[in-house]
Amino acid sequence: MSGNDLDSMDTGAVLRTGVRVMAKGSLGYRLATPLSIIAGLVNGSTMVFSAVAIGWATDHLIIPAFTDHAVPTRSWWIALGAIAGVSVLRVITIVTRAVAAAHVQYGNQASTRRALIRQYAKLGVPWHRRHSTGQLLSNVVSDVEVQWAPMQFFAFAMGSVFMLMVALANIARSDWYLAVVAVMLVLVVLLANFVYQRVMSPRARDAQRARAAVSSVAHEAVEGEQVIRTLGIVEDESDRFVRAAENTRVANTRMSFVSAAFDPVIELAPTATVLVVLLIGSGRVSAGELTVGTLVETIYLFLTMALPLGMIGRFLSVLPLAVVGNMRTGAVLDSVDYTQFGTETLNGSETSHGERALGVRVTAARFAYDGATRDALGPVDLQFVAGDVVAVVGATGSGKTTLVRVLARLADPDSGTVHYDGIDVRSLAAGEIESRVAVVSQTAFLFDDTVRDNVTLGRDIDDHQVWKALEVAEAAEFVRGLSGGLDAGVGKRGASLSGGQRQRIALARGLAGSPSLLILDDATSALDPAVERDVLDNIRREFVSASDGGRRCTVVMTAARKSTVTLADRVLLLDNGLVEASGTHAQLLAANAAYRAIVDAYADGLRS
Repeated sequence: MSGNDLDSMDTGAVLRTGVRVMAKGSLGYRLATPLSIIAGLVNGSTMVFSAVAIGWATDHLIIPAFTDHAVPTRSWWIALGAIAGVSVLRVITIVTRAVAAAHVQYGNQASTRRALIRQYAKLGVPWHRRHSTGQLLSNVVSDVEVQWAPMQFFAFAMGSVFMLMVALANIARSDWYLAVVAVMLVLVVLLANFVYQRVMSPRARDAQRARAAVSSVAHEAVEGEQVIRTLGIVEDESDRFVRAAENTRVANTRMSFVSAAFDPVIELAPTATVLVVLLIGSGRVSAGELTVGTLVETIYLFLTMALPLGMIGRFLSVLPLAVVGNMRTGAVLDSVDYTQFGTETLNGSETSHGERALGVRVTAARFAYDGATRDALGPVDLQFVAGDVVAVVGATGSGKTTLVRVLARLADPDSGTVHYDGIDVRSLAAGEIESRVAVVSQTAFLFDDTVRDNVTLGRDIDDHQVWKALEVAEAAEFVRGLSGGLDAGVGKRGASLSGGQRQRIALARGLAGSPSLLILDDATSALDPAVERDVLDNIRREFVSASDGGRRCTVVMTAARKSTVTLADRVLLLDNGLVEASGTHAQLLAANAAYRAIVDAYADGLRS
């Protein structure tokens, strides 16, 4: 269900949907939910008992005292015990209800957020490309928060409804005229809530959309901070954020205006009704149809109704936002745009150092990005022998990154197939590719954590493997120089490290798992040519060649430097998503002018 569906939902549908969401969220808490509901019901009953006790005390204590009649001590003790007992019970139920309701509310928030994060991990790359990071953050944060906000009032609202039913029955027992007044009060409040829901629902939807837009703009500003500063567009970005924030302010203010008109009706209706009760009740007392104590009891009930009616109003006031939040999170949780997996595994003999290299075959593969007018890749037919070191060269936009994404199954081709060791990658079981394939991209993302945790990322990798990966990535020396070594923090996104250091840590992360297929997408672009050559020599020595003569790892890398491509067994030249030429560096340099122009242009750029 999309956010637009709220427009087509009537007030009853919003109420039913909201209550259904709260009820469903309550089912998973076998202790907290019954406790909160029972406490709410008992608390609602104590409000009526308080009115009965005060009415009884008026007839049996206050009136006799004013008429100089003796009041038995027993009556005083009964009144004191009843009022004190009810008060203590109210305190206990209020605390119990609040604690139990908070447990259910925040528990649902946590479980929904976990479900969303798991769903984000399961959904495929095409789905993520259609949804901005800011929107996904909004789903996890603000949408979940408003979705479960009514839960704090749910048990109280149920107890309040029960209290109103008991109160109406008690008033009807005392006097039918006053019961009619009570029913009219409830009808007025219900009508006000009906109008409120109808007016608030579209405003709630607009407010959530505005909040998501603010999250998206803020996230882009944080992620693109360096670009914004270097291009001198801080003011432009600030203005963009101000506009988004202003839209949010306007949307929230429109909701506030509705609440400002609604809340006084709920607050003042019981008090105004007391005037009617006094007018009718005084006449009934004068006629001997009603006692003063019963009138006081009824007035107290009407005044007490302000609290449950207000609580019901609060519950109903946040329900439209909750329905919107539920729609927005539900749209994510109901998505089925998953990466499909099979049951096949990549079995095979191992070298003395671990898993053997993977052979890769690409057959008639085509891929186009959403909205594109032409294919970004293909048709492409490729065969990589296990243990090959392959360099992919091409001008900007030639399809290099698209090719390596298809090879790593970060994107499935629109047509054609990719096979590892003769097995279609779409037939492999979940986790099989991740356990054997490592991808290191040009953008080295590091978490705000230690060097060790950025390399291992929770995998079962010991310090010996970490240091080995750092040595191969030419990162061990500077890591040893950090205060704390492997335990040194790298800062947010690796802010405490240079660009080259971040890239080497990211490279070590990919190497630490001893992959059978290593894909480097400009992963050494931040390194100077000498360090880059050392890193690639280390990879060939430590991860490609095995002591038993076999090859442990197939390497595919996008490259342009001569120092890089000369290390490859084979070079592919891409142009407009097609393989224009294939061979060794020397062969292409001698026979292909386009290849020569790309490699020489990079070398000339370095010299200049």
